[in-house]
Amino acid sequence: MGLLFALVLSAAMAAVGTSFLSRKAPGLGPWERTGVGGALGLAFLGLLVFLAGLLPNGVTIALWLGPLILLALEARHLRKGLEGLPRGLGGRKVLLLAPFLILILAAVLAPSDMRDWDSLAYHFAVPKIWLQVGRIIAVPGIHHSNFPMTADMLYLYGLTVGGETGAKAFNLCWYLLGCAAVFGIARRWYGDSPNFGKAGWWALFAFAGCPVVLWEAGTGYIDIPHGLFAGLAVLYAADALRFADRKFWILSGLCLGFAMGTKHTGLQTLIAALAVAWTVAFLTRKKPDPADGQGFCPWRGTAILAGIAVLVAAPWYAKSIALTGSPVYPFFYKQLGGRDWDEWRTKIYTEEQKSFGVGTSPQALGHAVLGLAYQPGRYVNPDQTHGGGFPTGSIGFVAILAGLLWASSGRAEGRERAVLAVVGVGFVFWFFLSQQSRYLTSVVVPLGVLAGGAVARLTLGRVLAVGVVLQAAYSAAMLYMTQSVDQLRVVLGQIDREQYQTLTVPFYGPSKTINALQGDVKIALYDEVFGFYLDKPYFWANPGHSTLIPYESLADGNALAAEMRRLGFTHAYVNLALVDPEFRARWQAAMGDRPYADDERDALRQDPNLWWRYLFADAVRSGSIRPVATFPKGSDRPRSVLFSVER
Repeated sequence: MGLLFALVLSAAMAAVGTSFLSRKAPGLGPWERTGVGGALGLAFLGLLVFLAGLLPNGVTIALWLGPLILLALEARHLRKGLEGLPRGLGGRKVLLLAPFLILILAAVLAPSDMRDWDSLAYHFAVPKIWLQVGRIIAVPGIHHSNFPMTADMLYLYGLTVGGETGAKAFNLCWYLLGCAAVFGIARRWYGDSPNFGKAGWWALFAFAGCPVVLWEAGTGYIDIPHGLFAGLAVLYAADALRFADRKFWILSGLCLGFAMGTKHTGLQTLIAALAVAWTVAFLTRKKPDPADGQGFCPWRGTAILAGIAVLVAAPWYAKSIALTGSPVYPFFYKQLGGRDWDEWRTKIYTEEQKSFGVGTSPQALGHAVLGLAYQPGRYVNPDQTHGGGFPTGSIGFVAILAGLLWASSGRAEGRERAVLAVVGVGFVFWFFLSQQSRYLTSVVVPLGVLAGGAVARLTLGRVLAVGVVLQAAYSAAMLYMTQSVDQLRVVLGQIDREQYQTLTVPFYGPSKTINALQGDVKIALYDEVFGFYLDKPYFWANPGHSTLIPYESLADGNALAAEMRRLGFTHAYVNLALVDPEFRARWQAAMGDRPYADDERDALRQDPNLWWRYLFADAVRSGSIRPVATFPKGSDRPRSVLFSVER
């Protein structure tokens, strides 16, 4: 039901968006209009739900009124607008998408596992909390709740109707809309006759067969909608610079606004696009020409682009300022400040962001970019410092190869040069801020279109065509071998869902015990972020998440227990699996009859990440915090322990 609901709602919003574009942006092909219109329709719905959700009980009201409002606004034009929808599926080549769709459906229908980390940690968890309280709030301790979340707003629908499956199904819809958009734009740019090598199809499979795109289409990560909007903004900015047509500046601005309203990295795309457009405007000194499109020079066009983008994204950043004191909380704390944060936590966050990739020495820039293709484990969790990250997060080699072919071909024209320039500036931002490969999903869309054009137009295009086929085959095989084989068995009933969740997500079992606790319960989670599975109030209690629990100023375990009681915590759950075994053994002993010696205490006092552990052990030893359950149950070497905060 969750999958069906997501498909129906997405189709309805695609009808609204397609109808809107048929009137406001004439000249787009049917596939482009459908893909881009569908993406815009879903994004407008997400923005509407967000705005209404800020009001008391606004989430519940907005969920069901939102689609009706958008349909009503476009009702007079729907029939005429839908006349321009594609007829048929574009030929038998569409059947080549079937293996991809089977793998994605398996991931959507099966429960998420640990590789779907951020989905469980906050993409699903925060909307679930908003549903429980009936409005959009800043969730204490989960700073991610202050990120822009236009795409995540759709998870409110999915979680209501179909739980995880309903939420993940929207990413399948984003994937299909992205395929249609890339296919349609490549056809408009490069034609689609046999003489031009079917550029649309090659572009489609360059996008659809990208490892991170294929993997995320079955998860709750939001890099597909973010990358789609950021990439479309780059393509339409390139169109605008060529044709000086107002509609392309407007489309680019809308897409950039939703990219910024879905993920903070959309700001990088905005800056990159404006930098390139301003450079073009300065070099060409272009004047408005009534005979040239609608006569919009780059200076006026970029003003339109930036104005629309800021207007669309502004509500998210205004909300962050109101609730945290910073528009991009918790980033740039030194410059912008923010509540419940400090420089120590900024250092932890920055070190994590900088742990990806090959470092930021300027000499390593080429190595970093090319390394995305040949050592993806350095750019993806987990164990990125040793190259152990899952290859599912890689952007692959086709996008990079397409960019290099166009850059070295000598045949790049205005649009290709504009795309390469914006992508190049974006790579520089990525290199110096955080070298996570999935943050580059935004380049897969424009470079995917260029890949289709390269196959159609360039001498070495056939080499790239072979690369598109190899990457698509690799992505499907890799996804099948690493996760889909078990997910398909779950979907087919060969593996019990509960058993699968218990085996793949260690917190799933303990969460059932916690949910069964009676009375008013509030859980402090230590070294555990999958509170999505809980139906009780919870808080990420590790000191790196917020300053709400003032560990640095607490002297002993009794003070910690008193502070936890003041904040309403009745229980604490500690995940021991992530603790170094040697430290864990000493820590557990300190909870019993071997308290820390003075020199050990002094050493732990130097690091807030360790000081809380001293406080917790001291509280358990003194009896103010008491163990009540171990997991696995009855084990003398538990992976995790549930404690009661004594009154």
